[in-house]
Amino acid sequence: MFENLVKNNYNVKYFEKSNCYAFEISNFLSDIQYNAILSNLPNIKKDEGLNYNSDFHNKDSQHQSKAFVTEVDMDNYNRIITENLILREFVHELKSQKFINFFMKKFFFQTLKSRIYDKKNLLKLLIRKNRSVNKKSDFLFDKLLYNDLITTVGLAYLYNGAESYPHTDGMKKVMSLMLYFPDDDLSSETNKNLGTTFYNSSVCNLKQIGKTHVNTHQDSENFKKNNNKSMTLPFNKKNLYGFIKSHKSWHSVEPFNIHKDFVRKSININILLV
Repeated sequence: MFENLVKNNYNVKYFEKSNCYAFEISNFLSDIQYNAILSNLPNIKKDEGLNYNSDFHNKDSQHQSKAFVTEVDMDNYNRIITENLILREFVHELKSQKFINFFMKKFFFQTLKSRIYDKKNLLKLLIRKNRSVNKKSDFLFDKLLYNDLITTVGLAYLYNGAESYPHTDGMKKVMSLMLYFPDDDLSSETNKNLGTTFYNSSVCNLKQIGKTHVNTHQDSENFKKNNNKSMTLPFNKKNLYGFIKSHKSWHSVEPFNIHKDFVRKSININILLV
């Protein structure tokens, strides 16, 4: 079903208001592919959230009211993704060399520009060949010739009232890709405000949240007071959204209040240079 997922004729639309090459690929998934994935996503109820995130009820954590299915928790990951025929096949394509080659080639110059303050990884991207791996190689020959790129795929369920504080992601991140699964009964106006929000900020940060000054609710509010939002991605189905990590790729998920049973569902795909 997903063997032709990557197509060379994709139309990439850049959002000019973002400062980290935020983009949209319309109809990345066909109707059949989208509906197959949607029908196989797990129904994780809010009262089960603690089983997927130890900070689910922690009011001091930005991860409160969120459930994750990632390779960090292999028990849940295997049960929900690996043992599911549709999701397993989909993830297999996302981790393929073809997928890595397409995105690293398509956004090569944007990625180099975004690494201007990260000289070490900038040099790696310039002189070595990219390859998709499941684990970084320890062999010296491989280290000299190849950039080991790992694609991680996870499910993120954000329950009503959840948010993500402004951050720029970790040093290994090259690119973030998101697939959204909006409820059919939501208005187009509501969907306009549910995607990832970006900020215009002069604050230079190459690290990740937890190692910056934006790691509490009050810090988040202070950051938002001193930095303007540039745009929010639309929360549309079938389209692939993404952006390139840089020293100023500040982004967040703004708190939302739809209704008490609402769940914001997304598949998050990260390309990492390890």
